[in-house]
Amino acid sequence: MDIMSNQINQGNKMNSPFSSELPDKILVYQNDKGEGKYIVDSENTGIPAQLNGIRIERLVEAFKSPFQHISVYESTYHGNLLVLDGFIQVTGADYFCYHEMIVHVPMAVIPPTPQTALVIGGGDGAAVNELCKYSCLKKIVWIDIDADVVRLCRKHFPQFFEYHDTRVEYIAMNGADIDFRNEFDIIVVDGADFNDYGADLASQRFMGKLNLALKDEGVITMLGWWAWPYREEHLQIKKLAQAHFQYTHYYWHVDPTMPFGYMGIFLMTDSALAPNIPEHYHRVPEKLLRYYNAELHSASFVLPTCFTKEEGFIHG
Repeated sequence: MDIMSNQINQGNKMNSPFSSELPDKILVYQNDKGEGKYIVDSENTGIPAQLNGIRIERLVEAFKSPFQHISVYESTYHGNLLVLDGFIQVTGADYFCYHEMIVHVPMAVIPPTPQTALVIGGGDGAAVNELCKYSCLKKIVWIDIDADVVRLCRKHFPQFFEYHDTRVEYIAMNGADIDFRNEFDIIVVDGADFNDYGADLASQRFMGKLNLALKDEGVITMLGWWAWPYREEHLQIKKLAQAHFQYTHYYWHVDPTMPFGYMGIFLMTDSALAPNIPEHYHRVPEKLLRYYNAELHSASFVLPTCFTKEEGFIHG
């Protein structure tokens, strides 16, 4: 019988070979074949319904920035992985699933040829990296509040910066404080606190600023999290978006290291386009991609029944 030992860090100190000053939760799993150490997502709301864990070998680097605790681990199977304040963010093995879908879906449907892009969040640099694959883009503004995340990811995830070039302007500031007017064809919001509706990136104020920054036919994609089983939370964010954009669409994709194995994305626009039809797929640098393709684009807008029904976890 498999045994999961009760060796989970409950505070700043833990009995592990990694560090005595980390907020990260380390779990030791053991069966008759041996044992391994796993990092599991922190949980601030009580006992979680599921634990999301990745097997790790060693701590590569940890740093406490003015905004959050940053950890980079070497994993057994997933390459390096980034953890912020105890929450798994991205791994070197499957980062491209999410980052390709949040960038190339809007780039394939936006009506005019896009020339300007804004990325808010995404301190790992991977969303910007996908945008840099488009020669039509002349300007890419990247805003993330924590320059230390950018610094550590540039060091430990060089593949996330492979296509960065002089078109990218990085600004270390709170993305909720943007002040642009009708400037961007595409905006990618790679970050929001889904469990706190008063958070800067999940507020009426921020949605209004996004609308002002977007050109008339522009498109915004934003991390949409899970339509199921967190139905109520999903609808709260959707309602925020619908108050500021004529059209709010939701699509989803496989994301192996995220809870529930998938991730959702909101696509917001005032343009009456067909989001499931990659009309401008000719723009897409398909030879540089590992996940996204035209068929997957269309399929990602087909939602399972449980995504649209009034249900969450079924108990008992």
